Amino acid sequence: MVSSNRSVKSDSDNGVKKFTRFISRSSQRFFSSFIDEEMEKEKRSKQLFQQISQAITQKNVVVIQYRDDLQAKSSKRFETLVGRIYQHETNPEAIVVKLQKNNQVRMISAKNIKKISIIKQ
Repeated sequence: MVSSNRSVKSDSDNGVKKFTRFISRSSQRFFSSFIDEEMEKEKRSKQLFQQISQAITQKNVVVIQYRDDLQAKSSKRFETLVGRIYQHETNPEAIVVKLQKNNQVRMISAKNIKKISIIKQ
């Protein structure tokens, strides 16, 4: 009877070890995907700011797909802005857009830009 007890305990230990490995691997995969996602966001942000700097330096007209936090909650649509962009003097995260169609000036957050295209003239 002692040997069957050991067999049950051994099976139970193996199950616990397998479960522990499963949790460990799942946690590692989750953490890895989180880090990869953050790295991808950082890469995208860096690329976006390079495009913005280029457009400001060369005084190019840009097309921006933009959606602020309020728009994101109410609809999935993006607003399209066309015009020249300028860096805000005190806030590097803010971009000033002088719209081409009516010369209005808008200040937007760079973090809410989905896509920016530079129109070379």
